[in-house]
Amino acid sequence: MVVLFTWLGAKQKYAHKYANCWTHRGHDVLHVTTSVMDLLFPRTGAEQTASRVVDFLNEKDKDVIIHGLSVGGYLTQRVLMTARDSTVRISHLIYDSFTNCVGIEAGVQNAVHPNYRSLAKVGVRAYCKFADLSSINEAQNFVLTSPYRAPTLFIHSMADQVSLYPDMQPVICAQAQVSPVTKYIIPQELQVPHVTIMRYLGEQKYMGLIDSFVEKHRNYVSSKCQRDVSSVPINNTPSSEAAILSM
Repeated sequence: MVVLFTWLGAKQKYAHKYANCWTHRGHDVLHVTTSVMDLLFPRTGAEQTASRVVDFLNEKDKDVIIHGLSVGGYLTQRVLMTARDSTVRISHLIYDSFTNCVGIEAGVQNAVHPNYRSLAKVGVRAYCKFADLSSINEAQNFVLTSPYRAPTLFIHSMADQVSLYPDMQPVICAQAQVSPVTKYIIPQELQVPHVTIMRYLGEQKYMGLIDSFVEKHRNYVSSKCQRDVSSVPINNTPSSEAAILSM
């Protein structure tokens, strides 16, 4: 079973391309969209969505591969937080263009059309000042201090202006403290924008690196059989288990 978390406002035709990559390989796919309302009102939005996803997976009794793109990474963390107290078995985590809440102001501005960046700047500042960010902060704290223990693949472009790679490094280092981490980083000079990595690489190469990652860690011990990761100290230093793949 694959749970696919797509980016904010992803059009169905693009989301279906990712889903079809998995169904063609014989996997069942649960596609979860991330709406603006999920983010604006996370207690009644994202958290409720996460609970429904975990309830659904509990009934399936299958190993689960998580594939999160962009802001879908936030909803992924809410699912992982909920799954800790469930029987769900998550075997692999795949993050493409993972969006960290650090640098959210610059990220939102770069995500919109240049004509609307001033308006976006005002809007996101007001949101950060007045909105209840506790749910988002909880997810951020989770991914940095007690990340879910499962083999993780980070696919990222150094030219991504929505999710800057330096903002991602603490997340990658924290994950590498508790599980094997593989990074596929596309160099800056290739100028590959946010959530366009599959389009740049092509489906065959993109899914080829995912297939290799999944197969490599197919027999990794389930996190449910290991100690609670909240007891693992996180010092945000790179792990020797992290492998870097370059173009």
